[in-house]
Amino acid sequence: MTIKRQMVISNVRTVLVTIFGLFLVTFVLGIVMNTMRGVNFEEERAMREMVRQEMENGYQGPRIFGPIFIVFFVALSVAFISFINNLLNYRLVKNIIRPLQPLSEGVRQIHDNNLGFRISYQNDDEYRPICDAFNEMAVRLEESAAQKRQDEENRRELLAGISHDLRTPLTSIKGYIEGLETGVASMPEIREQYLTAIKNKAVDMEYIIERLFLFSKLDMNEFPLTLRRVPLMQVIADMVEEVAREYDQRGLTIHIAETRRDVFVLIDTLWLHNVFINILENSVRYKKTDRASMEISADTVNNAVFLRLADNGPGVSAEAIPKLFDVFYRADPSRNIKGSGLGLAISKKIIERMGGDIHAELPKEGGLAIIIRLPIVEDAQQ
Repeated sequence: MTIKRQMVISNVRTVLVTIFGLFLVTFVLGIVMNTMRGVNFEEERAMREMVRQEMENGYQGPRIFGPIFIVFFVALSVAFISFINNLLNYRLVKNIIRPLQPLSEGVRQIHDNNLGFRISYQNDDEYRPICDAFNEMAVRLEESAAQKRQDEENRRELLAGISHDLRTPLTSIKGYIEGLETGVASMPEIREQYLTAIKNKAVDMEYIIERLFLFSKLDMNEFPLTLRRVPLMQVIADMVEEVAREYDQRGLTIHIAETRRDVFVLIDTLWLHNVFINILENSVRYKKTDRASMEISADTVNNAVFLRLADNGPGVSAEAIPKLFDVFYRADPSRNIKGSGLGLAISKKIIERMGGDIHAELPKEGGLAIIIRLPIVEDAQQ
């Protein structure tokens, strides 16, 4: 039932109660007045008999004025009380309906996809929590819409990246097969070279698909991690010792700065190794000189350790920093550098699954620094 209809019903009830009350008051008032005047009932009886006789004789003089006056007085009283009651109810209805107008406008704006609309309501009454709840809902809808647009953009970039990274080896495979079919590779040595190239391109495609599958599993939280409490820098030192020679041969020197070795974190060492390799691979691929270096250090702040891996390579532009961990993003797409474009995106998912976060910075001395934050695990949490 609408508020207006409720008020109409309330007015009708008020009028009926008022009429009944007026008649009741008039009746009681008459009894009281007669009692106060000390009316002689014998005289009253004689007067009523006289009136009866006069009416039988056809006389209807001014005595009718009394009942008419009473009816007029009652009607006037009812009209006055109804007017005052309706006036008060009108103001009440106006006060109830006025706050509904901005709410109605807000709903219309949201319906028209104007998610930035906010209700400005200053009165401290029952409508204030409703308006605040509406504004909070609008904020969440705006954030959800922005996230949806970002997801759609990421999906388009993902499809474009997949198409690009798979098209290149497929084109090469197609060219080698045509060479074998047309007899261009007629000599056994050349045929062997073509077959080897086809196999290598197929391996590249398999690698891209496996990385994409891994990213999707991590994105859906369907990839299990085995978390253990370990000393972080000791684990990093072991990883460096394992791969230092290989990367040195590829032109990247790795150095670990002196730091605490008694900082414990809860991680999956296998997947941290995956993150570590992804960062090293980026430094090797994008170095502009024959030799490059990477320095690894760690600092503890409050209850977290910040692992910093900084190289002295060409770095990236400031605009590229926020996008480095997007799927299939490359800071310089014009470079013909082998890579799936998923390494840092996968690294971000892994670190987040271990309760940390990862971001990139541009050091003042040049190059690129990747910073990984992981929560410290105290002895009591073993």
